[in-house]
Amino acid sequence: MNMELGEVEKLIAKYEEGETTLAEEQRLKNFFSNNKVPAHLEVYQWMFGYTAAAKTETFNAKVPIAKPKKKNYLWMSIAATVVLAIGIFFYQEGGSDAGLNEMGMTTEQEMAYQQAKQTLLMVSGYMNEGKEDLVYIKEFNKTANKYINLK
Repeated sequence: MNMELGEVEKLIAKYEEGETTLAEEQRLKNFFSNNKVPAHLEVYQWMFGYTAAAKTETFNAKVPIAKPKKKNYLWMSIAATVVLAIGIFFYQEGGSDAGLNEMGMTTEQEMAYQQAKQTLLMVSGYMNEGKEDLVYIKEFNKTANKYINLK
């Protein structure tokens, strides 16, 4: 057994240097699959035993994949453009109704302008909401570039 033990210790040294062949690694696995392993080599028995046990394990559970949330910025920008066009169409500066505004009365045009303005502010809020997420991407890129430049 001493000769076999010496050979095993040589193979372990080669294994730790990454110089063993597949056949030599198989011989080590066979040796450590035996329950009678010297105390100073028990650490390797666990390591080689784990790789043999890991080959038999399987994973059968289904992993749910979360779909990323898509924000449809195209439709929001089209809606904002339509609202802006409607607001510009209904808004006319000056004109014969200017005297009514001075007396505290609002015209239909001014009401349409206020509604368009309110709608645009709402759309702008939604657009800015999506823009906030970009801060995280910028921070990630900054950190990634820092590590890339180190290499």
